[in-house]
Amino acid sequence: MKTKNRFVGLRSKAGLMALLLSFGLVGQGCEFLDPTGVENPRTTADDLANATDPTAALLPGVRAQFARMLSAVVSTTENVGDNYSIHGTGIPSTMDSPRDITPTLTNSTGTGGTGAYWNIQEMRALAEFVLEIAASDASATADQVAEAHYYRGMALLTLGENFSFAPLERDGAMVDSRAIITLAVSELQQAAVGGLATRANATLARAYRMLGNSSQAVSSAQAALGGDANFLFQRDYDSATLNNTPYAFLVSRALQEMQPLPRLDFLDPKYLSRDAGIAYAKAEEMHLIMAEAALAAGDLSGGATHLANAIRRARARGTTAFTDNDQRLNADLSIRPRTANIQVRSDPTSPYISGLVLDRPDVSIPVPTVTATSLDADAIEAETSATALWHALYLSRQEMMVLEGRRMSDLGIRLPIMQREIDANRSINEGDPGTVVVVPSYIPAGDEMDLFDPASPYDADGNVVTTQVTIRFDMNKILAANNVTPF
Repeated sequence: MKTKNRFVGLRSKAGLMALLLSFGLVGQGCEFLDPTGVENPRTTADDLANATDPTAALLPGVRAQFARMLSAVVSTTENVGDNYSIHGTGIPSTMDSPRDITPTLTNSTGTGGTGAYWNIQEMRALAEFVLEIAASDASATADQVAEAHYYRGMALLTLGENFSFAPLERDGAMVDSRAIITLAVSELQQAAVGGLATRANATLARAYRMLGNSSQAVSSAQAALGGDANFLFQRDYDSATLNNTPYAFLVSRALQEMQPLPRLDFLDPKYLSRDAGIAYAKAEEMHLIMAEAALAAGDLSGGATHLANAIRRARARGTTAFTDNDQRLNADLSIRPRTANIQVRSDPTSPYISGLVLDRPDVSIPVPTVTATSLDADAIEAETSATALWHALYLSRQEMMVLEGRRMSDLGIRLPIMQREIDANRSINEGDPGTVVVVPSYIPAGDEMDLFDPASPYDADGNVVTTQVTIRFDMNKILAANNVTPF
């Protein structure tokens, strides 16, 4: 017999209220709002609804959880896909082998040991609670209500991108990802007003893409770019209580568990401090969505133009000089590619490319902190091959949104919900849709997506033995061959 559901993302109103107020008191910097006189343990939902400016008092807590959600999703999904592999003890190494992922692993990876699923569902529940309070709060402004709708929409979209099924209420039945993302669209439409319009339209473009709605995705992308052609929205962190967790695995921890695929080396580590922001909406993606829609419609010239626009936008973001002490070690302490003269090819039939690997450690390197790409805009604009353009599209999405928690979804992998939910929810049983990982047949076995040959191009003394490294599988070539576009 199942136990009472204690999943925190579906907790009681009192629990949500206490959590929101506690979140609002830490890690918010200039967003801090002090609900003076409120004694959390004795406050009821009715008390809060009748308090002065309750919506304003609760929103900082939602913003803090949004930061935690982004951090947890990146920490989890970047390792499941081919962007990063795990070499250390801070993240379960099983995440490198997608077919071996279990609901228990889903629960144990990410911010504070609570994982992506927990943080997404918590985000959704907190935003819903604020919307409920705002409905009876005469002081709630239109912008505050729109912001709460945006966060609920982001939570639903992120849930639908990364999980095939999930419940949306206490002891609720499973809801499929398409229905979840459709709900996200409704929330985001209500958020597309005032100062939130650009980021809401950008997120709508992302949601419509997932639903395969080409015309609406393009329309929303155009609307977002119309608001600001160079827009970038990042959720910032702070160095005290609201930390960028990927930074810890990439930079600050001695083991530096997250190691990039060699052809992504030039993009790493991206987050250079504990308070570095994680992008959740930016102009580059809008061009990529429009490129994908054009290619899917057979408009190769239009697709090439949009891709070139994305590349130019990405290259204009620039870099930051950073002295990286990462030794670039494999799990057996052999040395991964870390010398600039090393060439990398994406699979055994691809050409070797220079400039993808940078010199490390303890050398000042140019690090893209927002977006970058290895592609050349002029070359892409002149490209007429559909195969080459589709490959460029998937490579662009991989490079431009690295460490933003998007690659696993693009690969078609969907995580199982966490074990705690399965055990506690009376409407869910082991083996139900959503309780097991979903891995498409085109994904290589085991951890093969992360492997390259030789595993170390150096001898025991650290001398370069070969300057050529071959990745075993070009997943962008595989995605193009399997026509995985949602359009």
